[in-house]
Amino acid sequence: MTDLQLAMIAVGVVLVGGVAIYNAVQERRARRRAEKAFGERPPDVLFETSQRREPTLGTLPPDEVAAVEPLAPPEPAPIERPRGGATADLEAGVAPSAEISSRIDTVAVILADDPITRGQLEPLLAELGNRATPIHVEGIVDEQWHPIETAARQSWRELRVGLQLASRRGPVPEDEIEAFNRAVAEFSAGINAVSQRESPSAAAARALELDRFCADADIEVALNVVGQFGATMALSRVKTLALDHGLSETVEGGLVKFAADGSVEFTVRRFGDDPKNPPASYTHGLTFALDLPQVAEAPAVFDSMATLAQALAGALGGQLVDDNRRPLSDAGLASIRRTLEKVFHEMSAHGIPAGGALAQRLFA
Repeated sequence: MTDLQLAMIAVGVVLVGGVAIYNAVQERRARRRAEKAFGERPPDVLFETSQRREPTLGTLPPDEVAAVEPLAPPEPAPIERPRGGATADLEAGVAPSAEISSRIDTVAVILADDPITRGQLEPLLAELGNRATPIHVEGIVDEQWHPIETAARQSWRELRVGLQLASRRGPVPEDEIEAFNRAVAEFSAGINAVSQRESPSAAAARALELDRFCADADIEVALNVVGQFGATMALSRVKTLALDHGLSETVEGGLVKFAADGSVEFTVRRFGDDPKNPPASYTHGLTFALDLPQVAEAPAVFDSMATLAQALAGALGGQLVDDNRRPLSDAGLASIRRTLEKVFHEMSAHGIPAGGALAQRLFA
């Protein structure tokens, strides 16, 4: 090999080495600029395993956790549900005769592959029927929830059972809700069906809230007519005037104003008499009473009741007074009406309008 060839090889090696060194320097500078712009280089997930974490579904909000109870005792494996499962079932229409409402009930849903007959349902009805708390059972017929007692069909693939959460006796306790859920779960397991139920703690919390609402709305609006200077009123005269003004006399001897649909608008009873030994033929006064939660058009009914009370006061020589026997002026009547209207509208805002089916159940 000549000296020229050796020289050319040496020059080539130097050039290649120079290019490699130049590229390395440029790459390092570029990496530094990128790290400065975007932060440090992330670790290689394929090799750095010391911080390995299993995937999770995340944390459910507390209200979601409380809303669904585990299906215990154990039940059969999930089954094919008609019309797309529980969501579709819960969105079924509601027949006019249906009574169950999640506003005032804790609702358990039962879903089955094979129709549940009335005979199969009897043990559950018998067990739940022994409880003091009202319970209703409905099934889907022609895409609508119907009470099983009046349904045209006597077998159902989908049923719902409602336990009323509160009444004038107070809220339903959590242990009673637990017993209700257990009865539904055991029944469902026994017929190879599945059930969905509200957790007892969530239902009990709703029961307390509903009871507070009931306490605020459970108002009797009363107006009294008393004889002036202690005078008494003949009951025969009172009844004659009441009947002339459209009231009716009950079998027990009470006086009632009925609405066109047969519901009670207000009643008239004795005021100021000894409840244990009331006089037979006369009374010291009358009380006109309106049970607000039970009256659909309470403000208008109050006006009608006040007008009648004033008319009878004039005819009987009495005067209109409050429960403390203080005279009631027009301003006093207006103040009572405003209070009544406030509660009346609050009930509507809660989805439990006065005189409606839900109010009739709650304040029975």
